[in-house]
Amino acid sequence: MPRWEHSIHINASPDRVWDVISDIDRWPEWTPSVLTVKKVTEGPLAHGTTARVHAKGTPESTWTVSESLPPKSFTWGTKVRGAATTAGHVIEPTDSGAKVTLSLEVRGIAATLFKPFLAKGISENLRLEAEGLKRQSEGPA
Repeated sequence: MPRWEHSIHINASPDRVWDVISDIDRWPEWTPSVLTVKKVTEGPLAHGTTARVHAKGTPESTWTVSESLPPKSFTWGTKVRGAATTAGHVIEPTDSGAKVTLSLEVRGIAATLFKPFLAKGISENLRLEAEGLKRQSEGPA
């Protein structure tokens, strides 16, 4: 199963990073990797939260949170075009802020067949998301 990962150090508290990353409606404001987010479920990000997400280079799809452990992590997934995708967001405290690790796993025959074509776009989107999260988290609240 193809998996990509990107980690970044953020000079902000894990709680601040969680506040930014869990406010999924605002992602298009700080990461160019996400074009639109339309939250379907009311309330804060939690297990079962769903949203329509259009990420750069992908079709719009519905993502559902399968695990939420504030302010440490959340995982969500979608199924589209013969592939099941799971994205992880992990926040770990450090002496000077937080280490965030973003990951993406793609399962299914389409993932195996198209891995060479997917790799560059996925890696770029993870990098853009991490850098945007850093800028937003380190900026004024």
